Amino acid sequence: MSGDLHTTVAVTERTPLVTKSGDVSKEDQLSPFLLEEVTSLVHLAAPIIFTLVMEFIPNITNIILVGHLPVSDVKSLVDAAAIATVFAQITALPVGFGMATALDTLCTQAYGAGHVKKFGILLQSALLGMALTLIPVVIVNWFTADILVLLGQDPSLAALAGRYIRVRMLSFPALFCFEVLKKFLQAEGVTSPTALMVTLGNIIHVTFGLVLTQCTPLGIVGAPAALCLAEYCLLACMLVYLCWVNPMYKVWDIQWSWAAAWSHVGQFFHFGVPGMLMMMIEWGAIEILALVAGVMPKSLVTIAVNSVLAYTAVLGFLPYLGLSIAATIRIGNLLGANQPVKAHRVFVLTLRLCFGCAFATAAAILLLSPWIPSLVLEDPAVVACVRPLNLALLTRSCRRTATALIFIVPLHVVDAMNTACQGCFRAMGKQAIASAVTAAGFYAIGIPLAVYCGLYLEWSVEGLWAGYTLGSLSTFAIYQILLSQIDWKQVVTEAMNRE
Repeated sequence: MSGDLHTTVAVTERTPLVTKSGDVSKEDQLSPFLLEEVTSLVHLAAPIIFTLVMEFIPNITNIILVGHLPVSDVKSLVDAAAIATVFAQITALPVGFGMATALDTLCTQAYGAGHVKKFGILLQSALLGMALTLIPVVIVNWFTADILVLLGQDPSLAALAGRYIRVRMLSFPALFCFEVLKKFLQAEGVTSPTALMVTLGNIIHVTFGLVLTQCTPLGIVGAPAALCLAEYCLLACMLVYLCWVNPMYKVWDIQWSWAAAWSHVGQFFHFGVPGMLMMMIEWGAIEILALVAGVMPKSLVTIAVNSVLAYTAVLGFLPYLGLSIAATIRIGNLLGANQPVKAHRVFVLTLRLCFGCAFATAAAILLLSPWIPSLVLEDPAVVACVRPLNLALLTRSCRRTATALIFIVPLHVVDAMNTACQGCFRAMGKQAIASAVTAAGFYAIGIPLAVYCGLYLEWSVEGLWAGYTLGSLSTFAIYQILLSQIDWKQVVTEAMNRE
């Protein structure tokens, strides 16, 4: 979409997202075309949403692969793979993905300002920062078995999970590097190639996974080994795209200077650490709900019901996370181009778009609630938690879950709005504020209320998610108060000072 809002143009993958404008007073007189803004957001968001879904699949695929191992003790192997997956989702994946959100601020604003040459130093500092981040991640995951034993897990199960993780963590360098490079493409509005790459990555993962788990003696480690191969193939595809298919790097002014990289690492951590904490806070909160569900009366049923609610909440969240990332790109580009009024309008539009779409998807959850439980409870990742259920209990769990899904609907709508606000904070470079608000909303309000409603009021899983929803709602209320007080011109000034 062109910066000239009086000219309608076709939106393509390479169409510039903004045109530089240093005259804010003239910008105030412009009335942006709503259709163009919506088209731009949807054009950016659709491939991003698809990419997020494709990135969500491999962990489930691995548990399915382990569940089909030709061995007699497959139950313990599936349990170990499920625990290892949860451990990585708390200690590794949100670290890499969260740190990469620093580039949501730095790259989008630099591109909007026309300072593409700055991508070179941003790339070097991001790779160096990720390398430093990997050190504690590797140390923690290397001792997975010991940590799980300390947390009360069965030693034999912990040992299997530890073996799984030690192979899985070999993919972390490739995964983190791919995430960094993906952010540079997204900052320029290039999102479709990444969607194709992750699709290919899933195909490679399944192919290698079947071979390594069914045709070799690797056993449980065959699944994470296949994922490692797929992650490095993904990184190779990204490098091929950047170097030969679309050699964007040629204008990035890459000099590979250690001194220059070190001088910008602090900036990378300044924006990345709050983004990492925000992601760990959100992902960790879901796992805490699972732990609380496990100590409730009739725990086999409550674990099953909670698993379905958690899966539904996460999958329902992905489209809005994609829209949030698209809004981050658009708002960041506009702030870099000195167009604060347009940036604010895009934020308001994103909120309204999320609100409207959330009601549609919430209605879909309600309509599909009789069938969702049976689909999810047959997933090996969930079966690992609810395997002891007999057929009668499983049927009861499905009926109970169909009713409990009603409690997900308000959370779904609020989460959609929250992620739109978080996208705006990332674009402005105010991840620290969003992280603090998220921590307060979830851990000072949401989790305590969830425990109180679920355990002390004996509202079971329904009370658990009702309390959690109140925490999410309080987070949204605080976001709105803070965002209503934002001086968008001051945000532009801060962005220009970073250039």
